Amino acid sequence: MIDRIQNDGAGGATARAGDADIDLRLGRHAVALLQAAREIGDPTLIAHAEAMAVAVGFALAARITNGDGRED
Repeated sequence: MIDRIQNDGAGGATARAGDADIDLRLGRHAVALLQAAREIGDPTLIAHAEAMAVAVGFALAARITNGDGRED
């Protein structure tokens, strides 16, 4: 697995900004995949896309901080 903070010379706040961008892109990708699956109408593909969207949602929710810079 790639350690983004190690590869980011600035670290700290810049790494968090990069994480926010990644989180946003990941969420958008999950939504787009689910929309495409629904347009196609394949029940198996829809079920897999829904499961992936739920997993992404849980992963993103687990990364939310409580406002003071520390993770919950």
